[in-house]
Amino acid sequence: MAKKLQLCGTEAEMREIAGRICRNYLHGAWKSVDPTDLDFRRISGGLSNFLYYVALPSDTSKLGGYARENSPETEESRLVKKPILSSHSFSMDEPKKVLLRIYGQVHGERAMDAIVTESVIFTLLSERRLGPKLHGVFSGGRIEEYIPARSLLTKELSEPALSMKIAEKMAAIHSMDVPLSKEPNWLWKTMGKWMKTVKEERLAQNATGKNDEEQSIIKQLKSVDYEKEVEWLKKFLASVESPVVFCHNDMQEGNILILEDEIQSASDDELYIYSKKNQYVLTQYDDTNTSDSIHSHISDSGEPKLVLIDFEYCAYNYRGFDIANHFQEWSYDYTNPEHPFYYENQENSPTLEQKEIFIKEYLKHYHTNLSEDKEVEPSIDDINQLLCEVDAFALASHFFWCLWSIVNASKSQIPFGYWEYALSRLDTYLRLKQEVVKKDKYGFPQKRKICEVDI
Repeated sequence: MAKKLQLCGTEAEMREIAGRICRNYLHGAWKSVDPTDLDFRRISGGLSNFLYYVALPSDTSKLGGYARENSPETEESRLVKKPILSSHSFSMDEPKKVLLRIYGQVHGERAMDAIVTESVIFTLLSERRLGPKLHGVFSGGRIEEYIPARSLLTKELSEPALSMKIAEKMAAIHSMDVPLSKEPNWLWKTMGKWMKTVKEERLAQNATGKNDEEQSIIKQLKSVDYEKEVEWLKKFLASVESPVVFCHNDMQEGNILILEDEIQSASDDELYIYSKKNQYVLTQYDDTNTSDSIHSHISDSGEPKLVLIDFEYCAYNYRGFDIANHFQEWSYDYTNPEHPFYYENQENSPTLEQKEIFIKEYLKHYHTNLSEDKEVEPSIDDINQLLCEVDAFALASHFFWCLWSIVNASKSQIPFGYWEYALSRLDTYLRLKQEVVKKDKYGFPQKRKICEVDI
């Protein structure tokens, strides 16, 4: 089915197959509506996913009848017009709008395993209301819930109310028990795989850039022994005690959505969400673990209502990495319309006070989720311990995305300054590493810790 949809040459053919998928996996009016009456459009498409918006017609008189007549003699079921439902034959809980996700080209070693794992994670998060509701899964894709939402802006990550809510969401993810390997191998396995591509292809001896600027960046990137850096990083992080939890591993602003009020009439363009790594995403969300509901972007308690998306990198990992990685995203804004398509503002990195607010909120919800007590206040020692973890794993975050960017520099279809971004993350990693080396060698005092006055 997925292959057919990918290869269809006309909108009518794609609409027909999309209608058939929705008819097979949804209920109520979806069983009888004519595909030609559906509100259908392609939202995005690339090498990884094809995303389609599908909605029932607003005119209820068009819900009167598209029935399937099964015949054992035919390979395909024949569709004929039959009046089945009245104009008011809506099911109260049936979705009126859905997202149809079709998996694109699948290449590379263990690529299909990655799709299966991501689908399992999506299903679990959906069941626990930590992600979009799942309406159906088939061999070539899935049907997801829809509601207007937008991704956060980089500058919004530092807003106290939003930052505390993000901390709460991260704590909810981290407290999950997911039936995947609990060993923290994902970080090192992923970097090992990317380093192989970097060494053998992207930064091979004959690798050249498209222009003088790219050539200069490639030369600088070639000067680093990535295998030795990973060995050093492993040894350094081995001395840091950071609990292994189920992590999102990519909590940047493009993967954090704020739900829009349903009474607002946002245009289609305003509902299309884009991130540097993914396609456009539209989603619906309801989280019973927090004060969120699906009717407004502000919850009954007055808090902003957020949803996390993009579970491609979800895996068991060190909690220090997930939080440190989120903090690094405060400095990168991916809205630049011109090359390299991002802004770097290191001055926007979270201050010690901002880190403390986030970490205190995170620990409060994390411990509460795992405890029978209604609320558990974190100790000062707990906050300082996590601050140390975050500072250490910041190096891993920069090195990780440096490798990711090099790997994608010549193969991704998304317009982005991958070479520039790789160099930026590498430079920051090397600067932070130098600070660590100097501290170990000369015994420089540690950064100020949180004390009673701060709390």
